[in-house]
Amino acid sequence: MSLQYMRRCAVPISSVAMAAGLLLIGSPAHAATTTTPFANACQASALFTVHKVADTSMNVDAPESVVAGETFTYRMQPGATSFPNSESGATTTNISRLKVDYEIPANATFVSALVVPGSGINLDGVAPSVVRVGEDGSPDAAGEILRLSGDNETIANSPSASAISEGGIRAPKLKKNLDGTTNGDGDSWYQLPAVDVTVTADADGVITPKVRTSGSSADYNADENYYTFLPKASFFGVQWAPSRCTPRDDQDSPLNAGAGPLATISVVGGAATQ
Repeated sequence: MSLQYMRRCAVPISSVAMAAGLLLIGSPAHAATTTTPFANACQASALFTVHKVADTSMNVDAPESVVAGETFTYRMQPGATSFPNSESGATTTNISRLKVDYEIPANATFVSALVVPGSGINLDGVAPSVVRVGEDGSPDAAGEILRLSGDNETIANSPSASAISEGGIRAPKLKKNLDGTTNGDGDSWYQLPAVDVTVTADADGVITPKVRTSGSSADYNADENYYTFLPKASFFGVQWAPSRCTPRDDQDSPLNAGAGPLATISVVGGAATQ
């Protein structure tokens, strides 16, 4: 089974409009939206080991400028994606244990992080939540990582990990677009929810929201990779394909723009400019 379920970045027009609307509704005050397109290089391990590069994106709504000592909120959300009805002879069932890790940015003191209600589409399973974790994926009040998941149920790097059972956030096989219409190709589209991160700016300089790429998480096919999930399919029995993704153009390339700043928030000593 391949990683073709992540191959598409050209969302149907109706789905784009809906996703854009969700980002704008109730977004942080005075926010500017930055969309960063990039490639994810992923490895899935099932009957065969498969390497796949997929186009994706990350959206950030954040103020352009804040005052040192100011508490403010920025919003992060991955682009929508889909998986097909079947691939390479296998009939897909669903994708579960979806997880996205974000780094708590430098020059900021963490206050809180919450899932934006109603911003996820075509998901079920465990309700999405955000937990602060350490490098080993365990909850840690001093950890430098914010994890979007379903009760920290992932494929790895968590005390609630499994690569052979459903859990966490699930994208069921609906064969629908984001707007609820039937997809003519049998693809199942889904949108992971947005996360509102509230921090206090520390000092003059910049704050740059990023996905997790520090330490081992930058390595190809590492348990610590920022984006991981568990496809399930039927092919001579049940097949599980735990998948790990990093922002790079292929498995042998360096990290790309997806690992860099996804927005730049200037921190100034005087009044913030809007």
